[in-house]
Amino acid sequence: MGAINALIDKMAELTQKELEALKPQQNGERLADGDSTFGIVRTTKRGLSVDFEWRYSFDGKVRQVRLGSWPKTNLKLLRDKRDILLGKLKSGIDPLAIKEIERLKNKADRIEAKQAQTNRLQELATKNARITIRELFELWLSTDLKNRKDSGKEALRAFERDVFPIIGDLAVEEVNKTHIQHIIDLMLKRGVKRMTTRVLSDLRQLFGFAIDREYIEADPTARIKKHKIGGNTERERYLTESELTLLFEKLPISGLMKTSQIALLIQLSTITRISEILGAKWQSIDFERQIWTIPDTKNGKAHIIQLSSFAMNQFESLRQQSGLTEWIFPAANLTQPVGVKTITKQVMDRQRKNGKPLAGRTKQTDSLTLKNGKWVPHDLRRTGATLMAELGVLPEVIERCLNHTESSKIKRIYQRPQYESPMREAWDRLGQRLTLLMNKPNNVVVLKQSWN
Repeated sequence: MGAINALIDKMAELTQKELEALKPQQNGERLADGDSTFGIVRTTKRGLSVDFEWRYSFDGKVRQVRLGSWPKTNLKLLRDKRDILLGKLKSGIDPLAIKEIERLKNKADRIEAKQAQTNRLQELATKNARITIRELFELWLSTDLKNRKDSGKEALRAFERDVFPIIGDLAVEEVNKTHIQHIIDLMLKRGVKRMTTRVLSDLRQLFGFAIDREYIEADPTARIKKHKIGGNTERERYLTESELTLLFEKLPISGLMKTSQIALLIQLSTITRISEILGAKWQSIDFERQIWTIPDTKNGKAHIIQLSSFAMNQFESLRQQSGLTEWIFPAANLTQPVGVKTITKQVMDRQRKNGKPLAGRTKQTDSLTLKNGKWVPHDLRRTGATLMAELGVLPEVIERCLNHTESSKIKRIYQRPQYESPMREAWDRLGQRLTLLMNKPNNVVVLKQSWN
């Protein structure tokens, strides 16, 4: 009897030709394939297919398992899958229970893999947050320093000798001003002032690199002045109001290009760095809101300047000349900004009172000479800040107008908004005073406490 049933089941099996001969009109038709296996004909936009299922009885309950679909899976593979499940059934194991176990296992594997990935990311974040000075230097050496002529070899030697022994194994975020000062003090005891200045400069670049990569928020070298090392004397030159008035008279006849004159006036009225001005793009100026945004600054943070009417007039004049280019001060090829030292050289060439003109340079060697001695564009930044102070602007507001980094993290985060209005007023006061000095009305009185 068993042999007869097996023969009947065998005869009931479908063939490849039978499946290929199916018509769309047979959609929904049930096909027997032996051993309680059935196929349901499906007709879709993609074509005709047959979904196969296997039914079995376990613990008195009829259950059903989906085997797959033809022609995506051929008949032999579908039957092999059924036979495996049938073997489990004959061993007293519920095939559906096996599938549920596999499903749960796959789900557990996915959860475990996701957790492992999360753990790796957390470990990586922790490692990055705890990167040491030595590791940071190696990263800096492989990216920025390799562009130096010596590929950073001199900086590496100096750090190996004076920096790494003290802070090399410290996390970048743990280094503070005291550590940097200790390095400088030890070097000065050896009498290597020039090398000390160079190391301090490299440390500043290193911590600037760390700020750009968001390893730290503040530069621990920011409050250490180079002049305290004993190498260079910090400039204290600023222009008196009488010198400013004279400068306004001399600029138009100095031989400077009009754009160079405007750059100096922008620096004076915004107290920014000349490099920030010469490297600016027109997209950073919002003429409607009268705002200039400097995205990349020395301390690694964007700086937003509320432009006074005086400053706006300068940018409006420039827009007529270079407004169709990307750069506010484009080079001759229009594809990049002018060099950062361009205007400084032009200013110094016009303060060679008793010197001969340099070859190929201006013959107006005395056109920008002022009574209190030589000045450079950066002195205008100091001049504007000093003038702000004498106009009653608070020191902390001036510091923010200068974009100096606040040493206190709490103040940096929570007090930033409250200075926006005072900063705007500070720039406006400065602009109004410069307008008066430029127009030279008879009633302009020199600020008594401002200038010596």
